[in-house]
Amino acid sequence: PEEIEARKYGLSYIKLDGDIGCMVNGAGLAMTTMDVIKLYGGEPANFLDIGGGASAEKVAAAFRIILSEPNVKAVLINIFGGITRGDEVAKGILAAMEEVKPTVPMVARIVGTNAEEGRRLLADANMITADTLVEAAQKAVAAAKGGTQ
Repeated sequence: PEEIEARKYGLSYIKLDGDIGCMVNGAGLAMTTMDVIKLYGGEPANFLDIGGGASAEKVAAAFRIILSEPNVKAVLINIFGGITRGDEVAKGILAAMEEVKPTVPMVARIVGTNAEEGRRLLADANMITADTLVEAAQKAVAAAKGGTQ
């Protein structure tokens, strides 16, 4: 199952019943992300903590696991970068997307070190970006329901 696959890559993963996949760094931030998704009318499809760092390999593994669930209609990526730099996270996300080629909308919120550069890289690649968790959750919920972002 996905939980065993996740463990191989150092990911903490728990499958849930919703339709918004979550990729977050930090267990507390992941719990908060799921709460805010629910607050705005969505249902998280999983708990996934990628931990520290966000190599393209780790992000690609996270995407493969999240997107293996047929109920996932959108993915919310929520990264708080301290030591982890936002531009490096964005490059990892883009490399992983090139490999995995997701077919559902992806919403990304990156805050912290070099976050502006990270958001610019993602926006330049036509990815949906958000400055706040509330904005990210609202966009992910709308995307999962087939609405506009």
